[in-house]
Amino acid sequence: MRIPDPPPVCETLGRAGFCWVTRAVQAATDLLLPPACNFCGRSLAAPGSQPLICTPCRDAFLQRSGPSCPRCAAPVHVFEHGPDCPRCRPRRYAFQSALALGIYRDRLREAVIRMKQRVHEPLTISMGHLLAETLAETIRQQQPDLLVPVSTYWLKRLRRGVNGPELLAEAIGARLSIPTAKRVLYSRRSTKKQGTLLPVERLRNVRNAFGVKRGSDLNDASVMLVDDIMTTGATASEAARTLRRAGARRVTVLVVARGVGVDHRQ
Repeated sequence: MRIPDPPPVCETLGRAGFCWVTRAVQAATDLLLPPACNFCGRSLAAPGSQPLICTPCRDAFLQRSGPSCPRCAAPVHVFEHGPDCPRCRPRRYAFQSALALGIYRDRLREAVIRMKQRVHEPLTISMGHLLAETLAETIRQQQPDLLVPVSTYWLKRLRRGVNGPELLAEAIGARLSIPTAKRVLYSRRSTKKQGTLLPVERLRNVRNAFGVKRGSDLNDASVMLVDDIMTTGATASEAARTLRRAGARRVTVLVVARGVGVDHRQ
């Protein structure tokens, strides 16, 4: 498998020199602009290292009601065991497992909504670092060969000015030293907003909506698909199906928030 889009490396300075320059720039920035939480703006006492999230906001983001389903990342009853849950058992997913930082509600919901706007790019980057920091061990257990962000149609991206999943994937990859392939998966066409559709309509909405860039070698790759939110899993499953058709052996979904909707089952 050839890993696309290798991360840029400063050849002239070398890794040690590059890290020294990075630390020096960060120290100078902290003196001029004291670090603050990228969600609530509260001043941070510690030097400005990622994630730039204060303790109260971090605690709010990481609130969960209990264990989660290994297949779809939805919350399950404490006595629920097995490879899936009642929520996802009747559903056919092209991905094998899913991981989420938390449930799409309260402050985490507000964070995800903000992350769709260009002005909140710093928050998106911090959430990527928080996701990697919190789930580092579980992510490594999946042994991903590369991270692939869910793609946004070019016109929608032009309007927003940002593709949040790309920023998330870059932050996660930088923190955990996992290659990030930003341009492997692309959106073929514009789709309706999934949140406005019924579950069955969401499946039709994203059918054949993705493609894999010509020349990308995903043969036998373990791919971690990165997005901001997953609710029914329709978008993630269609993207995973596209990646597997291109040769990926396994696809794991990694999201900031797991939407549970009205059929939330504890």
